Amino acid sequence: MPALDHSLERSNISLDIVGAAASLVCAVHCTGVALVLGLVPALEIVAQPWVDWLFLGASTLLGVTALVPGYRQHRHPMPLVLFVGGISILFGARLLHLPPSTFELSIVLLAAAALITAHWRNRDELRACRCGGHIGTGVLPTT
Repeated sequence: MPALDHSLERSNISLDIVGAAASLVCAVHCTGVALVLGLVPALEIVAQPWVDWLFLGASTLLGVTALVPGYRQHRHPMPLVLFVGGISILFGARLLHLPPSTFELSIVLLAAAALITAHWRNRDELRACRCGGHIGTGVLPTT
């Protein structure tokens, strides 16, 4: 069973790297859309609402897939709190149809930072669990 826990831990760390990268790509997309649309109107495809929902869906799926099993191993809630906060902000901004503005960009960047931090914290917590007596408990062996 420890081998299974160890492989699950490694896959969660990999998913956290993918999740952090996806959140960063989402932030770059949102920032870039505002800048590029003013310069190149032909690239309006990236500004379609379905693209935003695609990023949100992918970010949600990656986050849940990486963070929930990670929490089950390390039992530290902060990565989940950051993820739920960040993804809620993004869903709220999309549902409110905020117009492109400095305010909207600030909100999206704040949410993306929360998602990236959630994945990095989860990754760090999983790595910290490895030094413990049993993988996933974070408990140091006693002598």
